[in-house]
Amino acid sequence: MKPARHPSLLLLIARDLKQHGLVALFLLLATIAVAFAVVDYTRLTRSLITERDQLLFERDALDNEWRNQLLEEHALADHSRIDTIARDDLGFIRPNSANEKVVRLP
Repeated sequence: MKPARHPSLLLLIARDLKQHGLVALFLLLATIAVAFAVVDYTRLTRSLITERDQLLFERDALDNEWRNQLLEEHALADHSRIDTIARDDLGFIRPNSANEKVVRLP
């Protein structure tokens, strides 16, 4: 007696598709396509979130640098203000080499 031969899986799938139509195949392919689209969309979203976080970090760094520049500008402006008051209000002048006097200590 010969052992019963089982048909291959591919042959069974082909017969089933022939009997029940291509609707199931279309739905299977559509489901796979949507799954790939969801994976790609998730990857893109994560990439954009990472880029946004990097840009926010850079914005904060630039904001800190700008504030430091403002502080430095105000500090330098205070020195020039003192220099202006010394020249205009008090009549101070910067000595030249002819006006300098050297004091020698014994």
